[in-house]
Amino acid sequence: MDALTKTQPPTAGLHPPQPLDPTAATPPRAVRAMSTRELGAVGEQLVAERLAAQGWQIIERNVRLRHGEMDIIALDGTTLVFCEVKTRRSFVTGVPQAAVTGQKLRRLRLLAGQYLMEQQIPHRDVRIDVIAVHAHPEGTFTLEHLRAVG
Repeated sequence: MDALTKTQPPTAGLHPPQPLDPTAATPPRAVRAMSTRELGAVGEQLVAERLAAQGWQIIERNVRLRHGEMDIIALDGTTLVFCEVKTRRSFVTGVPQAAVTGQKLRRLRLLAGQYLMEQQIPHRDVRIDVIAVHAHPEGTFTLEHLRAVG
């Protein structure tokens, strides 16, 4: 599990996120004003930027398959990683990663298997990661990366 990290909102393209600057202005659109879909897209973009900054190769994003969707598929060295991103603005319903239940994990395994049958991505190992994103009202984000959850 990676340490918690605070960053500013993601920028366009795949540039590394900047560390939290306490003097930075809040984003033009407050986190609380975003729809759930918009917030999820911001969280996924932030995660993709962070993974790319760590040297991962992003293969695909938002891949639709017969039984569902994979958020991010990336290569971490020679390991093909299927990333499930969960973004929340509050913990009222629990921490973001708690949304990945046993049933969701079974579906992610099914989707990963289906993707591997359809695509020829050179890799040595395969794993499923969950990346929890907490959006703070002032526009910063906290990430927690759980590796090899399933």
